[in-house]
Amino acid sequence: MSISKNILGISTFLLMCSMALMPISATTPKKSKTGKKKTKTTAHAPKSVKVVQASENVAMMTNTGEEVSLPKFDKIIEDHHYDVVSSDVLLADAGAAVTLSMDMMKQRMLEKKEMQELSSVLGISITNPDYLNLYREAADWLGTRYRRGGMSRKAVDCSGFTNIIYKNVYDQKLDRVSTTIAKNVKESITDKADLLPGDMVFFSTFKKKYINHVGVYIGDGKFIHASIKKGVIISSLAEGYYSTAWRKGGRN
Repeated sequence: MSISKNILGISTFLLMCSMALMPISATTPKKSKTGKKKTKTTAHAPKSVKVVQASENVAMMTNTGEEVSLPKFDKIIEDHHYDVVSSDVLLADAGAAVTLSMDMMKQRMLEKKEMQELSSVLGISITNPDYLNLYREAADWLGTRYRRGGMSRKAVDCSGFTNIIYKNVYDQKLDRVSTTIAKNVKESITDKADLLPGDMVFFSTFKKKYINHVGVYIGDGKFIHASIKKGVIISSLAEGYYSTAWRKGGRN
């Protein structure tokens, strides 16, 4: 009989604990809808009940006088907080994205127009805007007359012109003589098919055994250089004279 009472006491306590786990809405009686006018309620942040085991146990005495220790549970009500981005912030971000897209589109259109114009001036097909600085500089020097030792707008020689291109476009300083420039390139290129815009091209003209002429490759098998007879012009690597005089390409 005493054992049954102990079990009954423990069962009663466990029933109380299980009731503590129920949501508040389940344990709160509903108000009658009849006879009363509904009042306007204010929205509150959602809440939840969290049940945690307390650090101390509950001491209970059985009917037989035996003391037992049972776990104690505490009920904690928690608020749920949500970070909601305001519509003003969302609209501002969307507006900034649209402005950026429009600016990028405008930039692309300007680049495309400039590439078309430079393609016509230089006689090549320009499709990569990464080389625009090179093409702008090259086009700006077309027609400059030749003079040995020259390095100005008035007149240039082949190595002087190449020096100017590399200084203005790549911020690099080269040697003053084409023979020395060819010796000091970081990478030599033997196959013309491997040339990229901006690479240097070297020749041995007038049947010389050493390199005595240099130009800058611009693509489509063509290069820009300062020739003795015509000044700064664009020539093709496939031309008979330059095809025979070709020695190598160079990349820094």
